[in-house]
Amino acid sequence: QLMFQFGWMNTYAALIVPALVGPANLFLMKQFMQTLPSSLIDSARVDACPEWRIFLRVVLPIAKPGIAVLAIFTFMGYWNSFFWPLIVTQTSEMRTLPVGLTSVRYGNFDYGSLMAGSVVAAAPMFLVFLVFQRFFLKGLTIGAVKG
Repeated sequence: QLMFQFGWMNTYAALIVPALVGPANLFLMKQFMQTLPSSLIDSARVDACPEWRIFLRVVLPIAKPGIAVLAIFTFMGYWNSFFWPLIVTQTSEMRTLPVGLTSVRYGNFDYGSLMAGSVVAAAPMFLVFLVFQRFFLKGLTIGAVKG
């Protein structure tokens, strides 16, 4: 109903905006931010650095691994999403790849087209993981090392 009230039915906003602000995303970033050393923030405050500059110059560079992990999880979770794009899109031009692959299944059943579509659907996930791999591994192990 919200997408209809906003006038976002069959738009990119209906597909993208709900993915950005999810409760799991907020929880993951809250937990990650709690692991950041508060001594760096305190020392920036002692140096009379404004809050926006502390965020841009101190917190954001340290939080890159957490943001990268969040980007990977969100992208992989919503790339394969089927039900939400099926609800908020009405034309075949706006349909996502998983929804489009099911329409191929109901037409003339061509295994070659279905497998090619599956490879095309899986390729971006591998590329995103390869690009963010160093951040991903750093983000997963940042709280495991004590010292």
